[in-house]
Amino acid sequence: MTEQEIQALIDASLNSFKTEISTEFTKANQGLAASVTKEIKKLQTAQPTVVEPTEAIQDKLTLKALEQQLTDLKTQLANKDLEAIAAKRSSAVSQVIANSKSLSPAILQKVFLLDYADKIKQEGDKWYVTEGDTVSTLEDALNSYLSSEDGKAFVPASGVRGSDAQETKVTPVDPNQKVKAADALFESF
Repeated sequence: MTEQEIQALIDASLNSFKTEISTEFTKANQGLAASVTKEIKKLQTAQPTVVEPTEAIQDKLTLKALEQQLTDLKTQLANKDLEAIAAKRSSAVSQVIANSKSLSPAILQKVFLLDYADKIKQEGDKWYVTEGDTVSTLEDALNSYLSSEDGKAFVPASGVRGSDAQETKVTPVDPNQKVKAADALFESF
């Protein structure tokens, strides 16, 4: 085979390949063009005719829209007030907890607020906790909580023997007093 024959064979193969691809491309485009035409027709028929609203309808719509905006703004304002009160309450509780020198103040604050958040009220600069008919200061309520079964976990351990031990007072030894046998045995260990 000569160089010209090889060139002619390659040209013929490329031309047939080019023709085949253009045929497939044309078929694909015809389907796409048909589907796009259908979609355009659907959109044109689906558009409703626009009716010119009268002034009375426009006034009612604007009045309703304004009323809706007003209620939305009132709701937003009420939510902001609730958030501000919650922030003040949280700040007061954290200050009282800091003064109590308890363990894990962040966890104690969360637990305390879970139990008492709806019962804590502010009157002037003072914070009170209302439980039924009784009213106590926030400090007293926290101390009461810390002395309860749930609050004992936040009380620092005793320096003597641990968190569940009763502190005993150390009495000075009187040199004139005789040492009992049980005391001598205890001191030897």
